[in-house]
Amino acid sequence: MNQTERWHPLHKGLHWLTLALVIAAWAAVELHEQFAKGDPWREWWELLHFSLGFTLLLTIVLRLYGRAHFARPALIASPWQTLASKVVHVLLYLVLLAMPLTGMGMRQLAGKHTELLWLFELPQITTVNTDLAKQVAWIHKEFLWTALLTLVVIHVAGALWHHFIDKDETLRRML
Repeated sequence: MNQTERWHPLHKGLHWLTLALVIAAWAAVELHEQFAKGDPWREWWELLHFSLGFTLLLTIVLRLYGRAHFARPALIASPWQTLASKVVHVLLYLVLLAMPLTGMGMRQLAGKHTELLWLFELPQITTVNTDLAKQVAWIHKEFLWTALLTLVVIHVAGALWHHFIDKDETLRRML
């Protein structure tokens, strides 16, 4: 893989788009909770949350493609920091893929329609199983959300460590 000094603008854009989509999906689901069941606004915010999650899934697939095919800067880190960075990034990608997939699975298993951006409905590919839907919901809402928040804190802490303690260019290369 060719090395470069800075991240390609596409990498940077997809990185920050990922953050924006995660925040927007979180905000949409929080707003969804403000409305009573049966309220059309509750469904609207839920569908927005789903659409943002699906968009996040596509964004992560693009990011993985970009990581595999385009040059990226060498890590400016000690061996333990390099290992920690790789582990955190792998886990972040796994969680960011699992969140929308479990969200889709949860809706499918619950028998809810899965309309995307109010443009088209995804086909039902599972049989309805409300017990399994509840288990997948717990994985999506509790386990993966907690894992994502934890990994984001570690990721941000690492970037700030590089910026303020190591005083290197790691953070600036992504800005």
